[in-house]
Amino acid sequence: MKKAQLILVLILFILFNASTYSQNNVCNCSNVYQELIQKVEENYIGLAQMNDAEKNQYNQLKNEAGNSVSDIKPKDCTKFLQGFLSYFNDEHLFVYERPTYTNQELDSFKQQQKSNRASVKSILATLQFEKNMVEKNGLDGIIGKWTDGESELAIIKDEGYYKTFIINSKNKTVDVGELKAQFKASEKGFDGTYYSYAYAPRYVEGNIYKEQTLIVLTGGTYWGKVGSLSNREIAVINRDEVNLPVIKKLDNQNTLFSIPSFLADYNKFVKVIMDNIELLKNTTNLIIDVRGNVGGNAIYFSFIDAYATHSLKGSQGLILASKSTQEYFERLARNSPEIYQPVVERIQGNMGKIIEGPKYPDKVFPPFESKIKNVAILTDNGSMSAAESFVLHSKGSSTRVKTFGSPTGGVIDYTSVNTLELNSGSQNIYFGYPTSTYNKDISEKGFNKTGILPDVPIKNKVEDKIEFIMNYYKANR
Repeated sequence: MKKAQLILVLILFILFNASTYSQNNVCNCSNVYQELIQKVEENYIGLAQMNDAEKNQYNQLKNEAGNSVSDIKPKDCTKFLQGFLSYFNDEHLFVYERPTYTNQELDSFKQQQKSNRASVKSILATLQFEKNMVEKNGLDGIIGKWTDGESELAIIKDEGYYKTFIINSKNKTVDVGELKAQFKASEKGFDGTYYSYAYAPRYVEGNIYKEQTLIVLTGGTYWGKVGSLSNREIAVINRDEVNLPVIKKLDNQNTLFSIPSFLADYNKFVKVIMDNIELLKNTTNLIIDVRGNVGGNAIYFSFIDAYATHSLKGSQGLILASKSTQEYFERLARNSPEIYQPVVERIQGNMGKIIEGPKYPDKVFPPFESKIKNVAILTDNGSMSAAESFVLHSKGSSTRVKTFGSPTGGVIDYTSVNTLELNSGSQNIYFGYPTSTYNKDISEKGFNKTGILPDVPIKNKVEDKIEFIMNYYKANR
């Protein structure tokens, strides 16, 4: 073969493979949808427990979505899939994305963001104009100044969007006036596009909680409100890491333990506790604020012994036996074989059936000397998942605990989430599903429809709910 012909063949080979890679790297939402359906039906115990009427409704919805998915663009696929999964009304059943981009694409996004910067002066002027128009209890409450720990952000309303701009930052690569995110209102809160500090855009959902002082976005991103420190919620926001707890003495009788998330670095979380251990030991009323805490891990067991009065009774739920769920429990069995290996063995001979899940033993708490007499746990509709299990475990292990506020979000009946990657090209879409039920009697003892109801409800119009709790204990001494 002549040299020129060889070069031509090599060029054609490279172009063919680049084209093949590009095609394989593009998200085909129809294919992703079909894979999602398969994984939902193989793994989700909530679907397996539905009655015939509910399953018929699901099948109808599945067919309708299947007829429309061909029109969905790759960048809109995650939103489409999440909309489909919303039928189940289970926040533990979800999709999220972590798109990958070429260096050229990231450079293009970066240049676009920097060339379209807004004037900070005009952003603040708009903010000043809009703040008097904010709906007190509506989504417009996100209008204002926020911090993500790295930058100070301003959210304004512009042409139907809530646009987030960086107005100050510790990140030296960032220029003020850059767009950080833009959202539109949705049925459950808001959704839209979020830009990482590497300028990579991704689809996110979010909501505002805790008296409109805490924004939580998909992927464990937390923004805390910036404002007057006379506002009790704003005063306890950790400005450097919004998801970390803050412990603050209120007076000689009361201590506030604000926990915005259980999705936090364990060592940092425990350090906050140990740095304030004497304060915790010597308080009479411990007020634990988990408003807006959408969940995370069971790191709350690092401090429950401070007020436990008896052991926590063991529990057991149900699972739907599947290959993916088996692999999930095999991973857990490496560290705790006595709890999870029996589950693996039960799954192996019962594929496709609902069987008993892990049997958790009674938990005995070590002695802890303290002056704590009362523990108040303050909740709102943003208290979900691990925050709800924290409420149940606290009440199950202590007679000192009483809950206040409004009902929790209702995301606990189905728990212990496993995550699977979908074949979605560079869109990198992941599917999360709960592997287990919280107990064996979800139909009779479930919380997802109502949330966990507080022992002492606090009306929304009460502006300072912490003060309400302090006055409650003062009146009931």
